[in-house]
Amino acid sequence: MTRCREHLRRYVALAGLCTFAIFGEGATGQSAPQPSSGECIPGGDCEPMPASARAYAAMCELELGVAPTVDCGAGVLIPITVDGVEVFEDPGLHECDKASLQVGDCMPGSSLQRYQGRNADGTPKPDTVWISFCRHDGRDTAEYDVPDSVQLIGYNYETGATCFFESGDNSPWTHVDETNRLLGVLPGPDEPGFDQAYVVPGVQCVRCHQADPFNHNPWIKSARLPEDPRQPVIPVIPGPNPPYYVVGGPEWDMRTIHIDGNGCLGCHRIGMETVAEYTGDHWDPNEHMPPHDPGSLAADYEELVECWTNGPENTPGCDWVIPPAGECDGGVVGDNYPYASERFNGGTGDGGRSSGGRWRRPGC
Repeated sequence: MTRCREHLRRYVALAGLCTFAIFGEGATGQSAPQPSSGECIPGGDCEPMPASARAYAAMCELELGVAPTVDCGAGVLIPITVDGVEVFEDPGLHECDKASLQVGDCMPGSSLQRYQGRNADGTPKPDTVWISFCRHDGRDTAEYDVPDSVQLIGYNYETGATCFFESGDNSPWTHVDETNRLLGVLPGPDEPGFDQAYVVPGVQCVRCHQADPFNHNPWIKSARLPEDPRQPVIPVIPGPNPPYYVVGGPEWDMRTIHIDGNGCLGCHRIGMETVAEYTGDHWDPNEHMPPHDPGSLAADYEELVECWTNGPENTPGCDWVIPPAGECDGGVVGDNYPYASERFNGGTGDGGRSSGGRWRRPGC
Protein backbone atom coordinates (compact mmCIF):
# COMPACT_ATOMS: atom_id res chain seq x y z
CA MET A 1 0.00 0.00 0.00
CA THR A 2 1.47 3.40 -0.93
CA ARG A 3 1.80 6.06 1.73
CA CYS A 4 -0.84 8.11 -0.13
CA ARG A 5 -3.42 5.34 0.02
CA GLU A 6 -2.53 4.55 3.63
CA HIS A 7 -3.08 8.20 4.55
CA LEU A 8 -6.43 8.22 2.75
CA ARG A 9 -7.54 5.04 4.49
CA ARG A 10 -6.94 6.77 7.82
CA TYR A 11 -8.89 9.76 6.54
CA VAL A 12 -11.81 7.56 5.49
CA ALA A 13 -11.90 5.89 8.91
CA LEU A 14 -11.85 9.21 10.74
CA ALA A 15 -14.43 10.85 8.52
CA GLY A 16 -16.75 7.86 8.34
CA LEU A 17 -16.91 8.10 4.55
CA CYS A 18 -17.63 5.30 2.10
CA THR A 19 -14.51 3.93 0.47
CA PHE A 20 -16.01 3.89 -3.02
CA ALA A 21 -16.77 7.61 -2.77
CA ILE A 22 -13.12 8.29 -2.09
CA PHE A 23 -11.34 5.96 -4.45
CA GLY A 24 -13.95 5.50 -7.15
CA GLU A 25 -16.16 2.51 -7.85
CA GLY A 26 -14.25 -0.75 -7.89
CA ALA A 27 -11.07 0.81 -6.55
CA THR A 28 -10.93 -1.50 -3.56
CA GLY A 29 -10.44 -4.47 -5.85
CA GLN A 30 -8.34 -2.93 -8.60
CA SER A 31 -5.04 -1.13 -8.53
CA ALA A 32 -4.74 2.15 -10.38
CA PRO A 33 -2.86 2.32 -13.70
CA GLN A 34 0.84 2.67 -13.08
CA PRO A 35 3.60 4.14 -15.23
CA SER A 36 5.73 1.68 -17.12
CA SER A 37 8.41 -0.09 -15.12
CA GLY A 38 11.72 1.66 -14.66
CA GLU A 39 10.33 5.20 -14.79
CA CYS A 40 10.90 7.63 -11.96
CA ILE A 41 7.57 8.51 -10.33
CA PRO A 42 7.56 11.67 -8.20
CA GLY A 43 5.77 11.73 -4.88
CA GLY A 44 6.30 8.16 -3.74
CA ASP A 45 4.14 6.34 -6.28
CA CYS A 46 0.91 8.11 -5.32
CA GLU A 47 -2.22 6.90 -7.06
CA PRO A 48 -4.58 9.01 -9.19
CA MET A 49 -6.74 11.66 -7.58
CA PRO A 50 -9.63 10.44 -5.46
CA ALA A 51 -13.15 11.54 -6.32
CA SER A 52 -13.69 13.65 -3.19
CA ALA A 53 -12.12 17.08 -2.70
CA ARG A 54 -11.68 16.36 1.02
CA ALA A 55 -9.91 13.10 0.27
CA TYR A 56 -7.70 14.88 -2.25
CA ALA A 57 -6.88 17.50 0.40
CA ALA A 58 -5.77 14.63 2.66
CA MET A 59 -3.54 13.30 -0.12
CA CYS A 60 -2.11 16.76 -0.76
CA GLU A 61 -1.44 17.30 2.94
CA LEU A 62 1.47 14.88 2.73
CA GLU A 63 3.37 17.25 0.44
CA LEU A 64 1.76 20.65 0.97
CA GLY A 65 0.38 20.71 4.47
CA VAL A 66 -3.20 21.76 5.19
CA ALA A 67 -5.21 23.51 2.47
CA PRO A 68 -6.25 27.00 3.64
CA THR A 69 -9.72 28.17 4.55
CA VAL A 70 -10.53 30.91 2.05
CA ASP A 71 -12.04 34.27 3.02
CA CYS A 72 -12.63 36.14 -0.23
CA GLY A 73 -12.96 39.40 1.66
CA ALA A 74 -9.42 39.08 3.00
CA GLY A 75 -7.89 38.72 -0.47
CA VAL A 76 -6.16 41.39 -2.54
CA LEU A 77 -8.44 42.92 -5.13
CA ILE A 78 -7.43 42.77 -8.79
CA PRO A 79 -7.93 46.43 -9.74
CA ILE A 80 -9.82 47.17 -12.95
CA THR A 81 -9.07 50.48 -14.62
CA VAL A 82 -10.26 52.28 -17.74
CA ASP A 83 -7.86 54.96 -18.98
CA GLY A 84 -6.08 54.72 -15.64
CA VAL A 85 -9.19 55.26 -13.52
CA GLU A 86 -10.40 52.40 -11.30
CA VAL A 87 -13.95 51.28 -12.06
CA PHE A 88 -16.41 49.11 -10.12
CA GLU A 89 -18.87 48.28 -12.88
CA ASP A 90 -18.13 45.89 -15.73
CA PRO A 91 -17.03 47.96 -18.76
CA GLY A 92 -17.38 44.92 -21.02
CA LEU A 93 -15.00 42.46 -22.62
CA HIS A 94 -11.66 44.01 -23.66
CA GLU A 95 -12.84 47.45 -22.47
CA CYS A 96 -10.40 47.87 -19.56
CA ASP A 97 -6.69 48.71 -19.52
CA LYS A 98 -5.59 45.17 -18.59
CA ALA A 99 -8.09 42.53 -19.67
CA SER A 100 -7.72 38.98 -18.39
CA LEU A 101 -6.47 37.43 -21.66
CA GLN A 102 -9.23 34.86 -21.21
CA VAL A 103 -11.87 36.24 -23.56
CA GLY A 104 -10.99 39.75 -22.37
CA ASP A 105 -12.73 39.70 -18.98
CA CYS A 106 -12.84 43.13 -17.29
CA MET A 107 -15.30 42.43 -14.47
CA PRO A 108 -14.24 44.06 -11.17
CA GLY A 109 -14.43 42.21 -7.88
CA SER A 110 -11.96 39.33 -8.19
CA SER A 111 -9.29 38.80 -5.55
CA LEU A 112 -6.20 36.72 -4.77
CA GLN A 113 -4.67 35.64 -1.50
CA ARG A 114 -1.26 34.10 -0.75
CA TYR A 115 -0.92 31.76 2.22
CA GLN A 116 2.20 30.43 3.91
CA GLY A 117 2.02 26.65 4.09
CA ARG A 118 1.33 25.10 7.47
CA ASN A 119 1.22 21.62 8.94
CA ALA A 120 -1.79 20.11 10.68
CA ASP A 121 -0.33 21.05 14.07
CA GLY A 122 -0.16 24.69 13.03
CA THR A 123 3.60 24.86 12.55
CA PRO A 124 4.78 26.66 9.41
CA LYS A 125 5.74 24.79 6.26
CA PRO A 126 8.12 27.30 4.68
CA ASP A 127 8.67 25.31 1.50
CA THR A 128 4.99 25.57 0.55
CA VAL A 129 2.72 28.32 -0.75
CA TRP A 130 -1.02 28.32 -1.45
CA ILE A 131 -2.95 30.76 -3.63
CA SER A 132 -6.71 31.29 -3.55
CA PHE A 133 -8.55 32.93 -6.44
CA CYS A 134 -12.02 34.36 -5.82
CA ARG A 135 -13.21 35.26 -9.31
CA HIS A 136 -16.23 37.43 -10.00
CA ASP A 137 -16.65 36.53 -13.61
CA GLY A 138 -17.63 38.83 -16.45
CA ARG A 139 -17.44 36.32 -19.29
CA ASP A 140 -21.20 35.73 -19.48
CA THR A 141 -21.85 36.03 -23.20
CA ALA A 142 -23.79 34.01 -25.70
CA GLU A 143 -20.70 31.83 -26.20
CA TYR A 144 -19.44 31.66 -22.61
CA ASP A 145 -21.69 31.21 -19.59
CA VAL A 146 -19.30 31.21 -16.66
CA PRO A 147 -20.30 31.35 -12.97
CA ASP A 148 -18.26 32.94 -10.20
CA SER A 149 -15.57 30.61 -8.92
CA VAL A 150 -13.26 30.04 -5.96
CA GLN A 151 -10.15 27.98 -6.66
CA LEU A 152 -6.99 26.88 -4.86
CA ILE A 153 -3.47 26.02 -5.98
CA GLY A 154 -0.80 24.70 -3.62
CA TYR A 155 2.89 24.36 -4.50
CA ASN A 156 5.98 22.96 -2.79
CA TYR A 157 9.10 24.87 -3.91
CA GLU A 158 11.46 22.05 -2.95
CA THR A 159 9.74 19.06 -4.55
CA GLY A 160 7.48 20.69 -7.14
CA ALA A 161 4.41 18.96 -5.69
CA THR A 162 1.29 20.82 -6.82
CA CYS A 163 -2.42 20.47 -6.07
CA PHE A 164 -5.25 22.12 -7.99
CA PHE A 165 -8.72 22.50 -6.47
CA GLU A 166 -11.37 23.52 -8.97
CA SER A 167 -14.44 25.51 -8.01
CA GLY A 168 -17.58 23.58 -7.16
CA ASP A 169 -20.87 25.17 -6.12
CA ASN A 170 -19.77 27.99 -3.83
CA SER A 171 -23.14 29.80 -3.93
CA PRO A 172 -24.11 28.93 -0.31
CA TRP A 173 -21.07 30.82 0.95
CA THR A 174 -20.44 33.65 -1.53
CA HIS A 175 -22.18 36.86 -2.54
CA VAL A 176 -21.37 40.06 -4.43
CA ASP A 177 -21.46 43.42 -2.63
CA GLU A 178 -22.40 46.88 -3.90
CA THR A 179 -18.88 47.42 -5.29
CA ASN A 180 -19.14 44.23 -7.36
CA ARG A 181 -16.70 42.37 -5.13
CA LEU A 182 -17.08 38.63 -4.60
CA LEU A 183 -17.18 37.96 -0.84
CA GLY A 184 -17.64 34.99 1.45
CA VAL A 185 -15.85 32.50 3.69
CA LEU A 186 -15.54 29.03 2.17
CA PRO A 187 -15.47 25.75 4.11
CA GLY A 188 -12.09 24.40 5.17
CA PRO A 189 -10.82 20.92 4.27
CA ASP A 190 -12.02 19.46 7.56
CA GLU A 191 -15.62 20.54 6.91
CA PRO A 192 -18.13 18.50 4.86
CA GLY A 193 -18.97 21.58 2.78
CA PHE A 194 -15.47 21.46 1.28
CA ASP A 195 -16.75 18.72 -1.03
CA GLN A 196 -19.42 21.06 -2.37
CA ALA A 197 -17.35 24.22 -2.56
CA TYR A 198 -14.48 22.52 -4.42
CA VAL A 199 -14.08 19.63 -6.82
CA VAL A 200 -11.14 17.57 -7.99
CA PRO A 201 -10.09 18.71 -11.49
CA GLY A 202 -11.93 16.99 -14.30
CA VAL A 203 -9.38 18.11 -16.89
CA GLN A 204 -5.60 18.37 -16.89
CA CYS A 205 -4.92 21.81 -15.45
CA VAL A 206 -1.45 21.67 -17.01
CA ARG A 207 -3.04 22.35 -20.37
CA CYS A 208 -3.00 26.01 -19.31
CA HIS A 209 -0.63 25.83 -16.31
CA GLN A 210 2.16 24.31 -18.38
CA ALA A 211 5.32 26.17 -17.42
CA ASP A 212 4.62 26.09 -13.68
CA PRO A 213 1.51 26.17 -11.49
CA PHE A 214 1.05 29.96 -11.60
CA ASN A 215 0.11 31.81 -14.76
CA HIS A 216 1.27 35.40 -14.99
CA ASN A 217 -0.29 38.08 -17.15
CA PRO A 218 -0.81 41.86 -16.75
CA TRP A 219 -4.36 41.41 -15.41
CA ILE A 220 -3.61 38.97 -12.61
CA LYS A 221 -0.28 40.60 -11.74
CA SER A 222 -2.14 43.83 -10.93
CA ALA A 223 -2.88 42.34 -7.49
CA ARG A 224 0.22 43.13 -5.39
CA LEU A 225 1.27 41.96 -1.95
CA PRO A 226 0.29 44.69 0.55
CA GLU A 227 3.44 44.06 2.60
CA ASP A 228 5.67 44.25 -0.51
CA PRO A 229 4.00 45.93 -3.53
CA ARG A 230 7.02 45.06 -5.66
CA GLN A 231 5.71 41.49 -5.73
CA PRO A 232 2.50 40.23 -7.32
CA VAL A 233 0.31 38.07 -5.10
CA ILE A 234 0.87 35.23 -7.59
CA PRO A 235 4.37 33.89 -6.78
CA VAL A 236 7.18 34.10 -9.28
CA ILE A 237 8.89 30.72 -9.00
CA PRO A 238 12.66 31.23 -9.26
CA GLY A 239 14.91 29.57 -11.79
CA PRO A 240 14.56 28.52 -15.42
CA ASN A 241 13.66 24.91 -14.63
CA PRO A 242 11.96 24.60 -11.23
CA PRO A 243 10.47 21.28 -10.08
CA TYR A 244 6.82 20.64 -10.94
CA TYR A 245 4.44 17.71 -10.76
CA VAL A 246 0.78 17.22 -9.89
CA VAL A 247 -0.08 15.15 -6.82
CA GLY A 248 -2.42 12.40 -7.97
CA GLY A 249 -1.79 13.22 -11.63
CA PRO A 250 0.88 10.69 -12.65
CA GLU A 251 -0.69 10.44 -16.10
CA TRP A 252 -0.86 14.19 -16.75
CA ASP A 253 1.10 15.48 -19.75
CA MET A 254 3.91 17.58 -18.24
CA ARG A 255 5.80 18.32 -21.47
CA THR A 256 6.91 21.68 -22.79
CA ILE A 257 9.19 22.37 -25.73
CA HIS A 258 12.86 23.22 -25.31
CA ILE A 259 15.60 24.59 -27.58
CA ASP A 260 19.11 24.88 -26.15
CA GLY A 261 20.29 28.48 -26.14
CA ASN A 262 16.87 29.97 -26.82
CA GLY A 263 16.77 33.33 -25.07
CA CYS A 264 13.10 33.05 -24.12
CA LEU A 265 13.92 30.01 -21.99
CA GLY A 266 16.73 31.67 -20.06
CA CYS A 267 14.44 32.69 -17.19
CA HIS A 268 11.58 30.19 -17.28
CA ARG A 269 9.93 27.39 -19.20
CA ILE A 270 7.29 28.41 -21.73
CA GLY A 271 4.00 26.62 -22.15
CA MET A 272 3.09 27.23 -25.77
CA GLU A 273 -0.50 26.12 -25.22
CA THR A 274 -0.80 28.93 -22.68
CA VAL A 275 0.84 31.36 -25.10
CA ALA A 276 -1.67 30.34 -27.77
CA GLU A 277 -4.46 31.13 -25.31
CA TYR A 278 -3.10 34.61 -24.68
CA THR A 279 -2.23 35.46 -28.27
CA GLY A 280 -5.71 34.32 -29.25
CA ASP A 281 -6.97 37.09 -26.96
CA HIS A 282 -4.96 39.76 -28.80
CA TRP A 283 -1.81 39.66 -26.65
CA ASP A 284 1.53 40.19 -28.44
CA PRO A 285 4.48 38.70 -26.51
CA ASN A 286 6.93 40.98 -28.29
CA GLU A 287 5.23 44.03 -26.82
CA HIS A 288 5.84 42.79 -23.27
CA MET A 289 8.71 40.30 -23.19
CA PRO A 290 11.43 40.32 -22.08
CA PRO A 291 10.40 42.92 -19.48
CA HIS A 292 13.63 44.91 -19.67
CA ASP A 293 13.68 45.09 -23.49
CA PRO A 294 10.38 44.07 -25.13
CA GLY A 295 10.76 42.61 -28.60
CA SER A 296 14.50 41.97 -28.35
CA LEU A 297 13.91 38.20 -28.37
CA ALA A 298 11.48 38.18 -31.30
CA ALA A 299 13.67 35.77 -33.27
CA ASP A 300 13.91 33.39 -30.32
CA TYR A 301 10.15 33.52 -29.86
CA GLU A 302 9.60 32.79 -33.55
CA GLU A 303 11.90 29.79 -33.18
CA LEU A 304 9.61 28.44 -30.47
CA VAL A 305 6.49 29.13 -32.53
CA GLU A 306 7.98 27.22 -35.46
CA CYS A 307 8.72 24.21 -33.27
CA TRP A 308 5.26 24.36 -31.69
CA THR A 309 3.58 24.58 -35.09
CA ASN A 310 5.54 21.79 -36.74
CA GLY A 311 6.17 19.63 -33.69
CA PRO A 312 9.54 18.85 -32.05
CA GLU A 313 9.64 15.58 -33.96
CA ASN A 314 9.87 17.65 -37.16
CA THR A 315 12.11 20.44 -35.83
CA PRO A 316 15.85 19.77 -35.48
CA GLY A 317 17.22 21.01 -32.18
CA CYS A 318 13.83 21.20 -30.49
CA ASP A 319 12.78 18.61 -27.90
CA TRP A 320 9.94 17.75 -25.60
CA VAL A 321 11.09 18.02 -21.98
CA ILE A 322 9.49 17.35 -18.62
CA PRO A 323 10.43 19.26 -15.44
CA PRO A 324 12.33 17.84 -12.51
CA ALA A 325 9.88 16.52 -9.94
CA GLY A 326 10.54 15.32 -6.41
CA GLU A 327 13.38 12.85 -6.68
CA CYS A 328 13.07 12.67 -10.49
CA ASP A 329 15.46 14.55 -12.75
CA GLY A 330 13.15 15.29 -15.69
CA GLY A 331 14.69 16.15 -19.04
CA VAL A 332 14.17 15.18 -22.66
CA VAL A 333 11.44 12.68 -23.49
CA GLY A 334 10.88 11.06 -26.85
CA ASP A 335 8.06 9.54 -28.84
CA ASN A 336 7.64 6.84 -26.19
CA TYR A 337 6.48 9.30 -23.54
CA PRO A 338 3.52 7.36 -22.10
CA TYR A 339 1.35 10.30 -21.02
CA ALA A 340 1.06 12.32 -24.22
CA SER A 341 -2.37 13.93 -24.13
CA GLU A 342 -4.82 13.54 -26.97
CA ARG A 343 -6.38 16.92 -26.09
CA PHE A 344 -3.29 19.16 -26.12
CA ASN A 345 0.42 19.08 -26.91
CA GLY A 346 -0.45 16.98 -29.96
CA GLY A 347 -0.46 17.15 -33.74
CA THR A 348 2.14 18.27 -36.24
CA GLY A 349 0.70 21.43 -37.75
CA ASP A 350 -1.95 19.60 -39.78
CA GLY A 351 -4.89 20.55 -37.55
CA GLY A 352 -4.23 17.88 -34.97
CA ARG A 353 -2.55 20.27 -32.56
CA SER A 354 -5.00 21.94 -30.22
CA SER A 355 -5.38 25.55 -31.19
CA GLY A 356 -5.52 27.16 -27.77
CA GLY A 357 -6.38 30.68 -28.79
CA ARG A 358 -9.61 30.96 -26.84
CA TRP A 359 -10.60 30.13 -23.29
CA ARG A 360 -13.27 27.46 -23.63
CA ARG A 361 -14.61 26.31 -20.29
CA PRO A 362 -14.57 27.03 -16.57
CA GLY A 363 -11.54 25.14 -15.38
CA CYS A 364 -8.14 25.36 -13.79
